[in-house]
Amino acid sequence: MRLSTGLYSGFLTFRLDLASALLSERANAVYRERWGLDVRALRVLRLVCAEAGITPKAVSQRALIEKTLLSKTLAELEARGLIGRDTHAQDRRSVALSGTPEGVKVAKASAKVGAALEAELSAALTLSERKTLDRLLEKLSDNLLESATGAT
Repeated sequence: MRLSTGLYSGFLTFRLDLASALLSERANAVYRERWGLDVRALRVLRLVCAEAGITPKAVSQRALIEKTLLSKTLAELEARGLIGRDTHAQDRRSVALSGTPEGVKVAKASAKVGAALEAELSAALTLSERKTLDRLLEKLSDNLLESATGAT
């Protein structure tokens, strides 16, 4: 199936959004079946498990998730016993998040499945094309982040 040559289909942002939505839809189907969690929740879980004591603000910034949505995701992960909350050691007003043993297990297993899924989903690309895509996306992201931080 090829994209129609509609008014918006040629825009890079549209094509990136479409690819992202299709990739996430496929990953969500697998993740929900195995763990009952979506891509966003597993991204948050992996961040929390990778850095014990991370604050919700840091998770929000790194995962690019707005605070309200992050709050719901954290509540779900906590209710399922995958993360815990504690008072932050350096700033008693802040919350420190950490993965539970079960959360770490799910984070590790889902990262392996995610890597396999990514390989499967990018099979349409040669290794060289994949490396080029990775390099170009990093270049775009770096430029946009520099622009955003320079503008503030």
